[in-house]
Amino acid sequence: MTAHMMNEELDAGDIVVQRAVPVGPQDTATDLFHRTVDLIGPIVTEALDLIDSGTAVFAPQDRSKASFFHKRSVEDGNIDWTWPAEDIERLIRAQSDPYPNAFTYYKGERIRVTKASVSQGIYGGTPGRVFIREGDGVVIVAGAEARRGRDHGLVIERVRTEDGADLPATEVFRAMGGYLTRHP
Repeated sequence: MTAHMMNEELDAGDIVVQRAVPVGPQDTATDLFHRTVDLIGPIVTEALDLIDSGTAVFAPQDRSKASFFHKRSVEDGNIDWTWPAEDIERLIRAQSDPYPNAFTYYKGERIRVTKASVSQGIYGGTPGRVFIREGDGVVIVAGAEARRGRDHGLVIERVRTEDGADLPATEVFRAMGGYLTRHP
């Protein structure tokens, strides 16, 4: 988390105060929100005190390490089943509550995926195919190499329906077969 000065460029001002928090391989955006929200007040106060006292040490940002993304739109949460399962799983964690969840369509209805993991097994077929149960969820075929049987699938464990019901995926995908799609 960084407090930086403002200048004419987007998020390019000198750093005044910076704090890091650990980020684990299974953390969600929600986890990181809770880990950082209590840092906002102290960081702002510290930065303002340093500036006011004249003791701030302004550190230039390394622009070669910067990347920029556009403002999030609804379409950014629409799951593309040709992506590798690892990338889809990260998207789902990044779109955790209270943020709009990653979503897909099943039998014409939009469903939000709230918990998923990468499959243990390698599964082949058409990306988006509701394939087989694994662990506590249902494997969806994923990845550009899925047609060659070279990719892990995505195990969907929990979903939220449009009416707000949070359900185990095994209750939504009772029969194997059918497809998850990007459009109704």
